[in-house]
Amino acid sequence: MKTEKLTLTIESITGSEIECCASNKSGNICFGYDPSQKELKFTDNSSLAKIILKYQFQFDKVILSALRGKIKPGRIISCVFIEGFNFLNQTDYNCFIRLDRRNGNLKISSSKEETKEIYKIYTDGSFAKNTMTSGYGGIIQNIEGTKEVFSKSFADGGSNLMELMAVLDGLKQLQAHHKIQVNTDSRFVIRGAAQWMHFWKHNNWQTAYGSKVKFVKQWQEMDKLSEGKLIEFKWLKGHSGHLELDFCHKLARKSANIL
Repeated sequence: MKTEKLTLTIESITGSEIECCASNKSGNICFGYDPSQKELKFTDNSSLAKIILKYQFQFDKVILSALRGKIKPGRIISCVFIEGFNFLNQTDYNCFIRLDRRNGNLKISSSKEETKEIYKIYTDGSFAKNTMTSGYGGIIQNIEGTKEVFSKSFADGGSNLMELMAVLDGLKQLQAHHKIQVNTDSRFVIRGAAQWMHFWKHNNWQTAYGSKVKFVKQWQEMDKLSEGKLIEFKWLKGHSGHLELDFCHKLARKSANIL
């Protein structure tokens, strides 16, 4: 899996054009970018220009994300590009999203069909603002259909952290198995595991803006637990009448001491 790293500086934002400078170990280059047309404007054909053009789709993602965050001139962005990386779109969340890291590879895909003979995890997390307590609940189902319940309570925490830790707990209990399906109502967990975690890993577990990734220990654990496995994610809408997920929701609320 080939990666490219460079440092990007936003020099100015004028009208519809952004002036950028990029650098890596081989040199630096300044260029213009029109985000509305997704057009790059180089004055030379250097090796660094070729890298940015090769990974333009990922470059577009970085810049558009920065603009949504109201980026200002002078901001430095650490860019990590991963060759052949597949970004998810909104329609993928109606499918089974697969993170396949078997045989040392990294393959992200989606399918309307679930993987056969796969262990399943159902999870939900909860946080009580009035008591600042939290918890999660989950179900593990083996390929024969037998189910086991798990849960845990905490004196602090938060909703996203509980969603993430619930999935980690299930994965740890199934660490001897190599095909696991995760059913969750948390897009935060799916996006992190099937998308951003891989970029954070190659950026020393920092965001593009140089800050430490939130819940970094948990994401590092997710990276370790998914290594060498096929993890299949299924997003389920919360409170939609799904039997297992509704059970996990009630269990998570009970674990968080929400009456």
